[in-house]
Amino acid sequence: MLAMPFVIAVDLALRLPGMSPDASSRMVQAPVFGVQSAVSMESAVLAELNRARADPAAFARTLRNARGYYRGNLLARPGADVTYLTQEGVAPVDEAIAFVDHEAPRATLTPAVILSEAAADHQAEQRSDGSVGHAGADGSTPADRVLRRGGNVYVGELITYGSTDPADIVRQLVVDDGVADRGHRRLLFDASLRYAGVSCGSHPVYRYMCVVTVGRTPDGQPLRRTARIGTAIGAAQRS
Repeated sequence: MLAMPFVIAVDLALRLPGMSPDASSRMVQAPVFGVQSAVSMESAVLAELNRARADPAAFARTLRNARGYYRGNLLARPGADVTYLTQEGVAPVDEAIAFVDHEAPRATLTPAVILSEAAADHQAEQRSDGSVGHAGADGSTPADRVLRRGGNVYVGELITYGSTDPADIVRQLVVDDGVADRGHRRLLFDASLRYAGVSCGSHPVYRYMCVVTVGRTPDGQPLRRTARIGTAIGAAQRS
């Protein structure tokens, strides 16, 4: 067990119509060894997110397996370099299993350039100044970062610090230890999401971080109602 564990935050800031922001959860950081290249890591994180969304039943089985590694509030996975100290022990794992067991398969999240650029902007700033959280040095929000890249404000953002294992990053977000309303869990399985941008890299305090920006559209624009599109097409055909 680490004598002096680092405490990290797994955060979400959300601005999707009809959904509210959430607080942060906390886990213990493991040291970083053998970090993948940024591009392969980003692809791997997105693949793990999509794997969980596409087959919730299979993901629930991985949570059941992980459940056996808890000893009170300590999580000790076989072969891990550290023991994780959680806030709630196995309780949120059981909640996550029950939640995921009732989820239907969700659509694949497709990479989106603007969302990826916004995520990369935040990751680059925090890599430079060592800050954490969703606010930029100038007070900017996730929505502001997407706006600066030419998009709109209807986006969500998740950030993990410390973990370099793509599967573990997703497990942390779904278990959502320490977050009362389990907002990260709900966001990851939100049926309306279709796009994501991921940026991962070093962090001067917590060694590693990943930012995931998600949206219902590839640029944070609001969804247009099918009826309105149909009306517009019909009008154009009659003209």
